[in-house]
Amino acid sequence: MLRSMSRLLLVPVLIYIGITGWMLAFEDRHIYFPDAVMLHTPADAGLPFTQHRFDTPDGVSLYAWWMPAPGSRYAVLHFHGNMGNISHRLHLYKRWHTMGLSVFAVEYRGFGKSSGQPSEDGLYEDARAGWRYLTGMLGIPPAQVIIVGRSLGCAIAADLAGRVRPAGTVLETPFTSIPDMAGYIYPWLPLSLLARTQLNTLAKVRNVHHPLLLINARDDRVVPPAMTEDIFAAAHEPKTLRTLAGGHNNFDTVSEKAYFKVWEKWLATIPE
Repeated sequence: MLRSMSRLLLVPVLIYIGITGWMLAFEDRHIYFPDAVMLHTPADAGLPFTQHRFDTPDGVSLYAWWMPAPGSRYAVLHFHGNMGNISHRLHLYKRWHTMGLSVFAVEYRGFGKSSGQPSEDGLYEDARAGWRYLTGMLGIPPAQVIIVGRSLGCAIAADLAGRVRPAGTVLETPFTSIPDMAGYIYPWLPLSLLARTQLNTLAKVRNVHHPLLLINARDDRVVPPAMTEDIFAAAHEPKTLRTLAGGHNNFDTVSEKAYFKVWEKWLATIPE
């Protein structure tokens, strides 16, 4: 009888270990969801643009769009979330363009037309390469660059922002870290303790010493809005936190007028 009970207990334990091992072995597949198909170009949204290619120090070829706005004071250097590619973000580029901002959209390795495979260190390297190209080849002064990240891109943006001196940084619907997200999504698995990927926005924001804007979505069902509050608490002044109605992926559409106002008011606070 004891042997039978032991065998019965062993089965769920083995299943538990197997699920955990499978999740860890294919960790990147549960974090990055790239799409190689480019659905549109900025021209489809009425935006002027040029295409660019440049290499990272480790030999990855990155693809990017430069969308200049005539007479713009700032250029947005944008890092998107974990799915799709830059062609899925035309509504963002259009919105910033309407604000009078130029936009440089860098595609991560393994996404869209960029080569390679995504990884945490690789994406950090991509961001640094994008910064060098924007401020070097395209000639945009660092003091005229706004680094912007959304969701997963917030960790990439925060890492870069802690290494360079832009005009400011914007983090939209950020999560604190991958281990925290793993614990939130899979509370019954020990992934928060074992995850190799960190993407620790909370830690990286402590290295940012310039104007910072954080935006979270009140009805976010993907990332707990409280994570933005934790990041805000860890950040240095000058910092601003705004909560908008809407979900993780549509808050800027649901609250479009408010989104414009938040950005415009924050941009006005950046020293000349």
